[in-house]
Amino acid sequence: MFGRTPKSFRFLRFLYHLPNFVRLAWRLFWDARVPIYRKAILIIFEVLAIAFAVGYFLFLRLDFLPDIFPILGYTDDLIIGIFLILVPGAWLFIKCAPDEIVQEHVERISQGD
Repeated sequence: MFGRTPKSFRFLRFLYHLPNFVRLAWRLFWDARVPIYRKAILIIFEVLAIAFAVGYFLFLRLDFLPDIFPILGYTDDLIIGIFLILVPGAWLFIKCAPDEIVQEHVERISQGD
């Protein structure tokens, strides 16, 4: 019981580290030492997210939150869909990047650089 972290805490921890995760993916994407074919992973997932956004507005109208909530009711589905595409793509990109370059950027981010 005490050895496992509840899923809600894992999700909160993920949200807490999300800005650093995005910063790491951004830095790795612009690092010239990361091969272009590995950067293509992130580009492919971004194109998929854009295609999802366009397809969502043109054809699909799922509704996770009712539209009675101002602004959030209209955009929640789009945000969730894009989030479910981009986060795994960024994770895969970071996992495929060279370990020493990833570690260098992680250290620089943790130092506030």
